[in-house]
Amino acid sequence: MLLNVNPTRMELLRLKERLTLAKRGHKLLKDKLEGLMRNFLNVAKAYVVRRSDFDEKFSEALKKFENSTQDIEDDTLIALFEGGTFSLTLLHKIKSVMNVKYPVFDVKTEGNPISYPFSLTTVLLDRAMLQLLPLVKEMLELASIEQEIYSIALELAKIRRRVNALEYVIIPNLEETIKYIEQKLEEADRENIARLLKVKDIIREH
Repeated sequence: MLLNVNPTRMELLRLKERLTLAKRGHKLLKDKLEGLMRNFLNVAKAYVVRRSDFDEKFSEALKKFENSTQDIEDDTLIALFEGGTFSLTLLHKIKSVMNVKYPVFDVKTEGNPISYPFSLTTVLLDRAMLQLLPLVKEMLELASIEQEIYSIALELAKIRRRVNALEYVIIPNLEETIKYIEQKLEEADRENIARLLKVKDIIREH
């Protein structure tokens, strides 16, 4: 599609500069797109492996916890944990990779995780708790990776739209308009030469 511009030499120079910048920007964005895609695939592949391993360990630990608490009433179980000194605090910071920002989660633990009365529980609950607690940190690490994947996916979509706009709209429009102006200027040059020759012939006749 032709741009709405005047077919002048100044406009031609301006459009050629825009075309140069557009092509340079297109290459840079394509390179970034390829780099982000490689990063996305690597992160996603690592996430699938870690998530599968986590699900297996979490399922096993949860079964142990359920088995160790099946004879304890729900109200009693809640009271046992509410009376303990153990607490978890969620922490997070923002990380940036290739200008893509995403939160990284961590957890701060305080107190003794096994601070409930021993007389009301069995050693099986202690083992289940000790197996579950490390999985909390791993769960947050997986959540961080999920956020990284999501953020990269959003950035990929944004860059792909910009690349497509440059590749299929902006650059073709600039090239078509430049070609149109060059043709118009060539026609004007031919007309000027024809007029000059005609004037020259008239002068010769006189």
